[in-house]
Order: sequence, then structure tokens, then C-alpha cells
Amino acid sequence: MSAAPEQARATGHGPGTTKALRAFLAIWLAQMIARLGNGLTAFGMAIYVYQQSGRALDVSLVTLAAFLPAVLLEPFAGVVADRYDRRLLMILSDTGGALGLFALLGAMHLGVDSLTVICVCVGVNSAFASVMDPAYRSTVTDLLSPDQYARAGGLVQLASAVQFLLAPALAGALLIVVDVSVLVLIDALTSVVTATAMAVIWRQIRAHPPEAGPGFWADLRFGIAFLRQQHGVLVLMVLLSLVTFALGVLQTLLTPLLLDLSDEHVAGYVRSLAAIGLLVSSVVIGALNPRGRMLRMLCLGLAAGGAAVIVLGATTSIIVITIAAFSLFLTLPPMNTGIEVLARSAIPNHVQGRVWGLMGTLSQLGYVAAYALSGLLADDLFTPSLRPGGALADSVGAVLGTGPTRGIGLMFILMGLLMFVLALVIPRVRSVREIEHHYRSSLSPSPHLEGA
Repeated sequence: MSAAPEQARATGHGPGTTKALRAFLAIWLAQMIARLGNGLTAFGMAIYVYQQSGRALDVSLVTLAAFLPAVLLEPFAGVVADRYDRRLLMILSDTGGALGLFALLGAMHLGVDSLTVICVCVGVNSAFASVMDPAYRSTVTDLLSPDQYARAGGLVQLASAVQFLLAPALAGALLIVVDVSVLVLIDALTSVVTATAMAVIWRQIRAHPPEAGPGFWADLRFGIAFLRQQHGVLVLMVLLSLVTFALGVLQTLLTPLLLDLSDEHVAGYVRSLAAIGLLVSSVVIGALNPRGRMLRMLCLGLAAGGAAVIVLGATTSIIVITIAAFSLFLTLPPMNTGIEVLARSAIPNHVQGRVWGLMGTLSQLGYVAAYALSGLLADDLFTPSLRPGGALADSVGAVLGTGPTRGIGLMFILMGLLMFVLALVIPRVRSVREIEHHYRSSLSPSPHLEGA
């Protein structure tokens, strides 16, 4: 067992202390700034690539390049997060990510902005970003006590909301007067700013790294063995990979759908207005700090989100799409908070980096599959099938209509149905219910805690 928590308590920096809470809030603010920059690049590059080629496939390839390296490297990054200072790793992640963005800027300045070059540059950024997630999640456990986890989950979702709430509208407005390279530059500069802020925090509260295990590969094998023993967590992550597949299809194809119905400025405003739901829900969770029935909150969020996705796919009205997308974003924080609180409660702090990395890879394999397949399926199967004279024009097309957006609409409806089915299945899995029972038991006050 690591000596780090005991040392932290001795210096007044232990979980739940006022100074530790302030450090968490400072880290959270730095990451919120970074998320804003990430959102500018993500939205801007999606617009740029789709306008260059007119193919959803190219958008999905860039999205995949920005995501796959982080997913593949996350288990190894989790081991690193358990062996070294987690806040220092977050500094290195922000710094390295900025290098990939500056490389993309250089390529665009020289006119070497082919799809391959864009994918390589965003892939470098993603590789460095792989260190961030397990280090960030483990740092939350370092600094906060269990009764603060749900509130922290709401705040983390609020930071994520900036990426969807402000970034698309800001990017759409900026693209009126500047080109996409300016958005990438802003993202790179926010990475520099957040790395500097993290360095200040790191110097103020220096955490001793956990004691190193027998070796890197031994630590990785230990994390795999531990996760295999936690059957409920493992099953939950596998089921969630299906959820992330559905959300990945939506994330990849929503911008092409909006561009076919409007333009980049309208698309930016729609996505930002929709993301107000993420903001509202995150604020409510952060303020109420819900405790107890996390599994119910997760599944209600899934069912409501699935219904919103079905509506979104069934319409071509920008107003209805905005309302449906708002409703979907409203359900994301309850889903994510339920998942995070349940998983966190089942994993001891000293192995959280290793296990979070593995869980991240398992749960996000759905995103990888969605990014790899959604553009291809939209361009070559669903969209042609629902054009006038297509294979489904006289059947499904009689209900949904035909045209350039109806294939993507049908894909969204199928993803909504998948989410709804998962909302019914997950609470019926015994091992998943046992995780919630363990979490609710941990909320009961103990004599040791009362006397601490």
C-alpha cells in the first residue's frame, strides 16, 4: 500500500482538506481552459475537412486519428500515473499536446495540409493526451473524499461542457473573419497557459508519487488481473462500449448533418445551444452532490438520451434538432457521473491509475469503432439507400423521407434504440448492481471517520 495518503495527511494536503479542495478547483479550472481550446480545433477541423472533400468519411478519419492513439496508450499511461507524480504528468501532457498543434500549424502554413498530414499531427496531440485522463481521474481521488466524488463529477462535466457549449459558437463566429489555422493556434496557446498554471499548482502542493511496484509490465499485468477480478466493473465497461459506439456515431455525423441542412455558422450555434443542456445538468449535479442510486441515474440518463437521439434522427427541422440535441446533452452528465462514481468506489486509490487506463480503453473501444465505421457507412450505405430511387427509398424513406441527410438520420435512430435497450439491460446485471451496493455501503459513516 502506498505511503502517499499518509504523508499527505501529515502535511495537511490529504483528501477532503480545504487546501486539497482548492488545488482540485485550480486544476479543474486549468482543464476547463484547455477544453475550450480543444473544442475550437475539433469543430474547426471537422468543418474544414468536410468542406474540402464533402465526405463524412474524411471527418471520421480525422476524428479517429485524434482519438485512437489516446485509447491505445491509455492502459500504459495508467501504469505511469501510478508510478510517478500525477500532476507532473498532466503538465507534460499539456506541453506535448501543444507540440502536435504547432506542427499542424507549420504544415498548414507551408500548404502541406493533406488529410494524411492532418491525421498525423492530431495523432501526436492525442498520444500526449493519453497521459491526461488517468492522471486527472486519479488526482481527483488523491485530493477529495468519497462524499465529494459526485460533486467533483458534476464539475468535471461542467469543464467538458465548455468544449461543446462555447467552442462551437465561438469557432463559427471566428471562421467568418479568420481561417481554421487561427483556431488551432488558440488551442496551442491554451495548452501552454494550462501547463504553466499546472506547474504553479504542482509547486504549491507536491504529492509524493506512489511507491513503484516491481516493474512497468508487472504493474500493467497487475492492473489487468485486478480488473478481471472486479467482474462488475468489467461488465459495466463492456456494456458502456456499446453506449460510446452510439455516442461516437452521433459525434462524428452531427456536423455533416447540420452542414447539409445549413452552413458552418448555423452548425456552430446549434451545437452551442444544444450544449447548454450539458451546462445545466452539470451545474445541478455539482450543486446537489447526489448520493446513493447512481445506477438509476445512469440508466434514466441512457433512456432519455436514446429517446432524444431518435427524435434528432427523425427530423430535418433545425429547431427540432436543436431541442433534441439539447435534451441529449442534458442526459450526458448523469450518465457520466453515475459511471464514474460507481467505478471509483470499487477501485482502491493506489491502483486507480492502472485500472482507469484499462477501463478507459475498454469503454472507449466503442468510440474507436464508431469513428472508423460511421463515415464509411454514411457515405457508402445509408445515405445512398435513402436518396430518391435508393434501396430504402420506398420503405423507410416513406416514413423518414429521402435526401442527403436521411441516411444519417436513420443511423441516429438506430443508435437511439441501442441506448434505450442498454438502459433496460444494465440494471438487470447482478454484478453491476453489486457495485452500487458497495458504493452505498461506503457512504455509511464509520467510527474511524467520525473521530478523525
